[in-house]
Amino acid sequence: MSPRTYKASEQTKNSILQKAVELFNEHGTASVSMNALAESLGISAGNLQYHYKGKEDLIRAILEEMFRQFDGIYRSIEGIFTLDILRQTMRLHFHLVWKYRFFYREQGALLRNDETLADRFRAIHAQRMDEQEALMKRLATSGGVRGNLSPEELRNVVLIGWVLGNTLLAYNESLGQKIDEAAQAQALEIMIQHYKPYLLETK
Repeated sequence: MSPRTYKASEQTKNSILQKAVELFNEHGTASVSMNALAESLGISAGNLQYHYKGKEDLIRAILEEMFRQFDGIYRSIEGIFTLDILRQTMRLHFHLVWKYRFFYREQGALLRNDETLADRFRAIHAQRMDEQEALMKRLATSGGVRGNLSPEELRNVVLIGWVLGNTLLAYNESLGQKIDEAAQAQALEIMIQHYKPYLLETK
């Protein structure tokens, strides 16, 4: 495959992923067939299946792209993780959670129905938990964390933050709340309230 052909193929795959996320967010994964996705893209079903064999393959690719974008947020954190940095980070975090909201709405069902997806999600989850726990430990060593947390307490702080960050918008939506900028700002402040007892204020 020539570089030009490869680039065109990658552009097509990216377009498919973007359209799939849009349709899944609007209608749910169960209501969007591969044929409907192909039609919305203006391509043949055969062309779509050349890039993604089926819906499971497509959702797995979306998961990888989603966590690649999350990595871009969290791997850029350097130095002391102050409340100001936390606020900036969580603003970006909630933007991505809402961008891929279909996954968080349907997470339980998607993981139950696809063992490969579930295994990959759990591996990513374990990696992310280890990374964030290591960050908190580094902060504790450098004096960026208040108090003297035990290893178990530190991991629980990270775990609660993970669960809140990934489910809060879906929870609010289930109660009928419109998820707009104000709702995301409210979710952000809840995250700040969770972490505030443990992090130093910005000076």
